[in-house]
Amino acid sequence: MRCSACGWIDKNSRKSQAEFVCSSCGFTCNADENAAMNVAVGQGGIPRPRSSAGTGGVTAATGRSSAREPQPSWVGIPLF
Repeated sequence: MRCSACGWIDKNSRKSQAEFVCSSCGFTCNADENAAMNVAVGQGGIPRPRSSAGTGGVTAATGRSSAREPQPSWVGIPLF
């Protein structure tokens, strides 16, 4: 289960069918509400908080670098 407050992932954060308690930051809420917030973040509806935006540090949730290479952007008619 991913914490909607800090992004930490730990299956032990779900204490029961209805209760979510983050094992990293201590955030508590209804498990369904936590899941709904995670879905909204995944759809781009709610920005996930970042401690230092754009610095490319290591994320707590995955332990991987958050730095990204520039992605190509397509303009015009798509190629098939």
